[in-house]
Amino acid sequence: MHISQHADQRMNQRGIPRRLVEFTLRHGRVEGDRHVLDRHESRRIIAALTEELRLAKRIMDKGGVTVVEGNDTVITTYNVDAPLRGYATVAARSTLPRRKW
Repeated sequence: MHISQHADQRMNQRGIPRRLVEFTLRHGRVEGDRHVLDRHESRRIIAALTEELRLAKRIMDKGGVTVVEGNDTVITTYNVDAPLRGYATVAARSTLPRRKW
């Protein structure tokens, strides 16, 4: 994104950093040639991001979640920390000493 010298001066005078400009361009509503992000929209974004943060924390608490998808269909899901069925059993057997009868 190119910022004109005029816009750069106004950003400096008004204490509006480049990141706020980028955020407004990304999330603000378009009114003609303007992008507007007012308090109402800011509250909506905060609520949405708060929900996203809550979900991310739940996934972190579970140790991660894996979703297997094919042809736009969810086939299965499992926790990342969960061992694959059968794999742990085989791995455990291979490390145990064999009994001689």
